[in-house]
Amino acid sequence: MNNGIQEKPAQLPLDLPDTDPCYDASRFSRSESNEVAWRAAHAWLRSDEPALIICGPRGAGKTHLAHVIADAIDAAAGSGPGSAMFVSEAVFCAGAAPAPFLIVDGLPPASAHGFLEACETAAARGARMVFIGSGRPSDWALGLKDLRTRLEAMPRAALDEPDEALIRAVIAKGFADRQLRVTGRIVDYAAARLPRTFAAAHAFVALADRKALQEGRKITLPMVQNLLDNLSEGAIKA
Repeated sequence: MNNGIQEKPAQLPLDLPDTDPCYDASRFSRSESNEVAWRAAHAWLRSDEPALIICGPRGAGKTHLAHVIADAIDAAAGSGPGSAMFVSEAVFCAGAAPAPFLIVDGLPPASAHGFLEACETAAARGARMVFIGSGRPSDWALGLKDLRTRLEAMPRAALDEPDEALIRAVIAKGFADRQLRVTGRIVDYAAARLPRTFAAAHAFVALADRKALQEGRKITLPMVQNLLDNLSEGAIKA
């Protein structure tokens, strides 16, 4: 019943997707904002340094970059997939991953002392390690001076929030990972109106996909215009 009160359009939640992305090296979107990190990671590959830190905001491509490095390690060893092992911080700290090349995701650690001990144990075995996490690596030490000193001495590939070119590439890749075909106009329209963060780009793709499924139709420019008009500023900040 219409009682004369105009209802406020429902705000659409903007959360991150939980789909499996493509981690091929050819699909890593490079631009000026992440070129330094890309070069730093590959310089580490050519070095004898035992550990590398990959850090940056959520959705920046940290795990993707680590997969690129892992594939390069496997290719150089001529062993194919399997030489590099992705493990959680908990598994790493438990000492249950004796692989010669370890990629530890999910930092900061739960225990600074446990993480430091695991680093020393892996280093003594001659393992090379890549540590992935958000925020400042110095904060991963959780106040433990010895761990902070070790982390700050490690080579670092720090990914930044995207520039204009990269935010478009991230949106386009997000749709491609979901096997969704959209026009360049849709990508351009969204990129110009979303906050320039990886989290917002990934979340927009997930929301557009969900809305298209709910309505049983393709993703069109009018749909995207309506979707973005109904997002509050607070809902898309990340």
